[in-house]
Amino acid sequence: MKFYLTCAIVTLAGALISGCDHKPESPVNCNTITPGHIFTARIGESWCLPDDHWQITFGPAMEDSRCNVADIECVWAGRFVLGTTIQYQDGVKQDTFDAISNWSDTLHNTPFTVILQKIYPEMRDSIGMLPASAYSFDVLVKN
Repeated sequence: MKFYLTCAIVTLAGALISGCDHKPESPVNCNTITPGHIFTARIGESWCLPDDHWQITFGPAMEDSRCNVADIECVWAGRFVLGTTIQYQDGVKQDTFDAISNWSDTLHNTPFTVILQKIYPEMRDSIGMLPASAYSFDVLVKN
C-alpha cells in the first residue's frame, strides 16, 4: 500500500511540475508578430505577441474617403478609418486608426505602439468603400 501511495504522489508531482513549464500558445487563427518588423494584415485578421499575451484584430473599415482615384479633383485628401480590438493582460480595448496624413496613423494606448504605415489598394477605380476583402495594410508593432 505504501508503494502505491508513493507512486501516486510522485506521478502527481511530476504532472504538476511539467505543467508549470507550459507556455500558452497563440490563439487559434492568430498570426504571430515579430516586433519591429512590418507585416501585411487584412480586415478580420488577428495578430499576436503570444509571449506578451497581446493580440490585435483589424476591422471593421469604417471610412475610405481617400482621394486616390485617377482623374478626380478633390477638395481634401480624405482619410481611412479602421477599427481595431486589442486584447492584453489589462483587458480589451477598442481603438481606431484615423489615417489622414499620408494615410497612416499610430496607436499608443497599450503596452505596444502600433503603426498603420500603408493602405492597399493605393489607387482605386472609384470613390467609395471597397469590399473588406479588397483592403490590406502594412503594420509595424514596437515596444
